[in-house]
Amino acid sequence: MAPPPGTGTDDADGADQGRHPRDPAALHGASDPVAGQTCAFCGGTDVVWLHPLATDRVQFRRFGKDDTSPSFWTLCQGCEQLYQDGQDDRLIALMKDASGWIWQGTDVEDVLRKPVDVFREADLGRRAIAEH
Repeated sequence: MAPPPGTGTDDADGADQGRHPRDPAALHGASDPVAGQTCAFCGGTDVVWLHPLATDRVQFRRFGKDDTSPSFWTLCQGCEQLYQDGQDDRLIALMKDASGWIWQGTDVEDVLRKPVDVFREADLGRRAIAEH
């Protein structure tokens, strides 16, 4: 999948501002908006949980600019368990190792922790993803 799974948005200069799970609205006409998604934390392809987010709680500031998290995140079973257990530091460590999150040379708080905090605040609860 190109660009990386759960791609983030580009800023005005075209620089990637970090990976986000894709917004289903960006999948114009896709019959299954979850198809091809990867885990928002580790980048794994075996996602089993969908977390819709409250759209009125997905805005935040990153690098001094307004940013918005997508309307849902997908998680694999292992990351779901870490999320449910409140293991944010372990999830952020997984994000650092995942190929899709761009964070090297940047502030981990802005690039990784803020999106996780927004996810927790906006999460409307998990839903099992039906097997296809």
